[in-house]
Amino acid sequence: MEVSSRGTVQLCVSAGEELKLIGSIDGFFPDMGHHIPKEMNGMWLNQIKLLDGFWLRLEDHSTNGEVNTWIRADQFTNHPYGNTFRYGHGLGQTSIRAERFQFSPDGINGCVVKYSFTNSSDSKKDVTCELLARTDLRPVWLSEKIGVYDGKSDSAVFHEKENAFIAKDDDHEWYAAIGSNIVPDSTRSGQFFAAEMTAGNGVSTSMTFSFSFDAWETKELVFYFAGSYKSKEECIIHYRALHDYENLLEKKKQRYDDIASMSEVKTSDENFNEIFGWIKANTDWLMMNVPELGRGVTAGLSEYPFWFGCDGCYTIMGLIATGRFDVAKDTLRVIREASQRHNGNGRIIHEVTSADVLSNAGNTQETAQFILTVWEYFQWTGDLEFIAECFGYMKKSIDWLREMDEDDDGFPSGYGIMELLGMNMELIDTAVYTCIAFDAFEKICILMNEHEMAQNAHDYHIKTKEALPNVFWLSDRGLFADTVTTSQAVEHRLSSLLYQWGSKSNIYREYLKSEIAKKKREEVDNVQSGWLINESWVIATPMEMGLASKEHAEIALSNLHSDHFTGEYGAYLSGLEIPRRTMTISTNVYAAAQARYGYSDRALDLLQRMFSTFSMSTPGSISEMSPDYGCFVQGWTIYCATTIVKYFFGISPDVPQGEINFAPCMPSDWDNGEIKNVRVGEGSISVFFHRKDGYDVFKVENRTGLKINVEKKANQSVEVIDLPVGL
Repeated sequence: MEVSSRGTVQLCVSAGEELKLIGSIDGFFPDMGHHIPKEMNGMWLNQIKLLDGFWLRLEDHSTNGEVNTWIRADQFTNHPYGNTFRYGHGLGQTSIRAERFQFSPDGINGCVVKYSFTNSSDSKKDVTCELLARTDLRPVWLSEKIGVYDGKSDSAVFHEKENAFIAKDDDHEWYAAIGSNIVPDSTRSGQFFAAEMTAGNGVSTSMTFSFSFDAWETKELVFYFAGSYKSKEECIIHYRALHDYENLLEKKKQRYDDIASMSEVKTSDENFNEIFGWIKANTDWLMMNVPELGRGVTAGLSEYPFWFGCDGCYTIMGLIATGRFDVAKDTLRVIREASQRHNGNGRIIHEVTSADVLSNAGNTQETAQFILTVWEYFQWTGDLEFIAECFGYMKKSIDWLREMDEDDDGFPSGYGIMELLGMNMELIDTAVYTCIAFDAFEKICILMNEHEMAQNAHDYHIKTKEALPNVFWLSDRGLFADTVTTSQAVEHRLSSLLYQWGSKSNIYREYLKSEIAKKKREEVDNVQSGWLINESWVIATPMEMGLASKEHAEIALSNLHSDHFTGEYGAYLSGLEIPRRTMTISTNVYAAAQARYGYSDRALDLLQRMFSTFSMSTPGSISEMSPDYGCFVQGWTIYCATTIVKYFFGISPDVPQGEINFAPCMPSDWDNGEIKNVRVGEGSISVFFHRKDGYDVFKVENRTGLKINVEKKANQSVEVIDLPVGL
């Protein structure tokens, strides 16, 4: 994915599970960030920051000092495994051209940056290069909660044996190594800067090199950056390991080829195919491995490189459908173990940092989401050992959800996905996910031979399932309510509800007062009823989870696909909000809801709206907030795989029962398509489709050893070919 790198600031990442190098696509490192102001870019080693950035100065001595500049890229190419920057016109009146490639190897606390310089002239050139790297050894967001603070300063010493600077935070055993493949002509360290003056308590290091270039000669200069939050010795071990970068790069490329080959989609829409492939790679950029805590996918870059319950569960659903069983399992384990450490009562955390600092103990719906996501993982894998591993904590989770249902109506209270101030009530997303969670837990209890517990879960599931449409369905609006509450409760929360609307609160106040007055006329003895307090996107969750009747779904899904709820880039966060905002998760949930009830054309339309924002912020990825702001890569974007794999291509496994339900519903815009190597259990399934004379013709290659249950429509024909089990 290649673009010009001039214009507004666009961020990019070179990502490994251990280290993230975040900067702008012009090769610079602007101070940016909300959680830690001005500090979220740069080089991060999961628990600590290593560098604010690095910059290279090029001096062409044949230009009599006219070309002596900190070079800035004018072309950028993103790869799944790394980044390439090209420097041409920005170098001025010189025939020297430069290119920089960077990547973060797997399993190593470091990254490699290679510069290639070419003399594109017929005469000899003498050139000086200086690399200035600015350390900023500091802890991650919220570390002060556990008594860990940024040191007052960093210091750096050049070690000739390693041909590298070793920098240290003066108050902690935090280290960064900065070295090269060539011995520099000179080195220095201290308080000086390059093209950007960054914030922080770091120290600058400089290495200078002189080269003579024959005509059309190319020379390379490779830099190695490594770190440790434990010891100098560990930092040096990782630094040395980077010198085998060519083999490390080949391994990384192969791993991304493997990711691309799983659930590989090809349709008549080549743009769609390419973007879906990139989304699979984007999600891998968010992987974080902290040996003390575990390995799992985080929420987003650059503001949310931490583990989340809600975000994680949506992302895991997509990871499962794209064959990343190991990542799904590891992330579920990280979430569960963090919840055990910090809560211990069954509640699933909302957010925990890589330093194991809890930001939010958990919104109510996240506990239900965790249970249903564990069950989804089991449906695809048959991994009974993991079910047994999670069972003890899930029993507590079920008890906690019951505790949150103080009036025992089947609807636990508390904050939900939207996290809007004042909305700690009985919410639709919590009700829906709780209903599904109890159904899943019933089945898990049967597996664990806990039949009384299974019966209790069954009874609660049925009560919730029957009550939900009676309480939440608003026939006058043709929508599900987002909240079940009373006019008294809304009046009590009015100031809180208005808070997040800021300057637009007067418009919202009039809406709420009108709703309160209406409900007061209808209420009897202050009995709870359904409200559309925010018209938030979570009102699609009854259809997303298949709990809406066909009649209700038809009405609600039609209304949700109107201009009031859906815009240029997908589903609005709220039908009431002005200006309206869109996220990839709201669009994905709408798409899954539409596709689940057979409206595949609407679902594809939603995904295409979301996909239209591809590369608007960062080449090769889709932003958290549509079209081009928030995190420049976001985990839950891969939830679109649920719509594509389970609903378009119709693959819905039940490995424990030894079967796969196959019920495809292809969009009318696609004349042909295929999905190859969808992992199910110990094998895989591939589906090939084409449309002929009004018929959708499917061929299924089954390498799972499982029975295929075909649910075909009148205009479909399906051929199943059983092949040896394998991926």
